Amino acid sequence: MKEIFKGSFIIFIFKILGASSLFLTYIMVPRYYGVEIFGIFNLTFALIMVATVISRVGLDTYVVRIISTLEERRDISLFLKSILKIIFITSILVSIAIVLLSGVLNEHLFKSIEATPYLTLLAIMVLPYTLFNVLVEVFRALDDIKIYSFFRNLSQNGSIALLLAISILFSLNWNPIYILFSAIMIITLSLIAVLYRFLKKRNISIFTKGAYQEKILKHSYPMFLTASVMFLMGYVDSFMISYYLDEYHVGIYGACISLSMIITFIPMAIGGYISPKVAQAYSNKDTQQVKSIFKDSVKLIAITTIPIFIVILYFSDFFLGLFGQEFTVATVTLFIVSIGYLSESLCGPVGFILNMTDNQHIFMKILLISLIINILFNALLIPIYGINGAAIALMLSMLFWTLSSLIVLKRKGIV
Repeated sequence: MKEIFKGSFIIFIFKILGASSLFLTYIMVPRYYGVEIFGIFNLTFALIMVATVISRVGLDTYVVRIISTLEERRDISLFLKSILKIIFITSILVSIAIVLLSGVLNEHLFKSIEATPYLTLLAIMVLPYTLFNVLVEVFRALDDIKIYSFFRNLSQNGSIALLLAISILFSLNWNPIYILFSAIMIITLSLIAVLYRFLKKRNISIFTKGAYQEKILKHSYPMFLTASVMFLMGYVDSFMISYYLDEYHVGIYGACISLSMIITFIPMAIGGYISPKVAQAYSNKDTQQVKSIFKDSVKLIAITTIPIFIVILYFSDFFLGLFGQEFTVATVTLFIVSIGYLSESLCGPVGFILNMTDNQHIFMKILLISLIINILFNALLIPIYGINGAAIALMLSMLFWTLSSLIVLKRKGIV
């Protein structure tokens, strides 16, 4: 437990710093640019996330699963070379799809503006943001938690908040959407430079002659579907709110999500830290070690997340008021969403463990059913209850996938 706490604490600190930066962003954008622009910012952010979830085809998770079990530097080099080839191909394909679908996206998602210029830039950003999301996992797989935590949890949100602050302080009036894209380029180039030196010190090179023999996509594809479904569950409600309502309500709902996600910081930090260790223990057929890691993780999560949940609910008016006075109408929405995230946290890092123990196919099916539940209840409840309906749909889908995953792990004797 001490080891898990120490390693997770490093990730948690950077998560707090990153979350603070995101929180500042979510305060600055609606206050200085308006709630409508805030909704457009959230939609654009969601679209780039959706695009890169597709283009990385599960490689971000697969990198951790495989590199942590490879012993030869040559094998790691060949594996990374193959990964990069796949990324370039998938990113180009996704960018082409965005350009072709820009008219449809502009018509159905962006109702108050002409978003074609944003969508064109978004297509260009797919490759760098995919590289960032996959390559950052190399640090975690090779057990350098500090560098991994900085880039994964702080660099993006910190860059966006810094550029926004500069724009506001010096009255530059930079467009928040362009700030988002600029931050993506900054963090990607920085990551590549640091990773190059990091790998060079370990005698790992993508220019090594030869080819990786295993079929990467065959194993990463289920992880891609899992990541896609999980991501869509986090954003499908925003898309459906935009469809049924407008960008204003997307902005209000986005504030509730950003506050509630604080509950997941510690569970995500713990899950991120234990993933390579679970993969290694499972590869060595040490089931007792996996059970011990899970048990200690659940204890730490329960002790730390319940107080955070209570604080968020008790001071809900204050926290929502930081975004603007108009956000305080969403206290019920915040309560419902927070219940969903709490249930996800208290079940433990079940998703991480399923992915690291070759049960990604089962996890994918569970999440797919959960996504269907989410979409159906969104379609049913948003027209009646507005954003509260979206919150209920999110909560129900979270309860389903976390409890189902825990039951599977118990029945298989993994935890």
